[in-house]
Amino acid sequence: MRKLTMVMAVMVLSGCGTAFEKAHEAVAQKLENPKTARFTNVRTTDQGNYCGQVKGKDASGAYGPYQSYAAIPQGSGFEVVIDTDGNNARVREVCGSAEELTPRAEVADVAGQQWEVRIVSGRNMGSVTDMAARLVENGFVASFVQRDGQTLVYLGPFDSKAQAEKERARLMGSRGIESVVMPFTEADKP
Repeated sequence: MRKLTMVMAVMVLSGCGTAFEKAHEAVAQKLENPKTARFTNVRTTDQGNYCGQVKGKDASGAYGPYQSYAAIPQGSGFEVVIDTDGNNARVREVCGSAEELTPRAEVADVAGQQWEVRIVSGRNMGSVTDMAARLVENGFVASFVQRDGQTLVYLGPFDSKAQAEKERARLMGSRGIESVVMPFTEADKP
């Protein structure tokens, strides 16, 4: 009788699933091969949305890069938005990512201007020592500076915006770490 009760409890629990599990299932269904979904940096927002990064295998069996996503509760399901190029305004709006760091006006890539890839602070970053370990583990060389009582973490400087964008894409693809390309100024130099 005791075993039967345990089996029934497991069946009931597995049938329901938590909102977290349902959100991940909805996100995975948007991938080419849902069963291979790998998630990182998962968090919830104050509005109850689920945000993070996901990657999965393609038809050839190779994992693609991490991509940011937002899973927004809608009735009994979720609206899922996957940011395929790192510039999806809806994902940034819902998840509150790097929007506040992005320069208000587009800064042209002029001769002599250097660029940095700034790691977004907050839940994405975690502790500075954890972030440092994650970066080093994947061959990224980062700088850490204190400004206005806050530790800033960035890669660079780079001689062109294109180089910085390429490094930003590599960072997201390999580790799912949110970042933004910004002009590098004298004040940023260590």
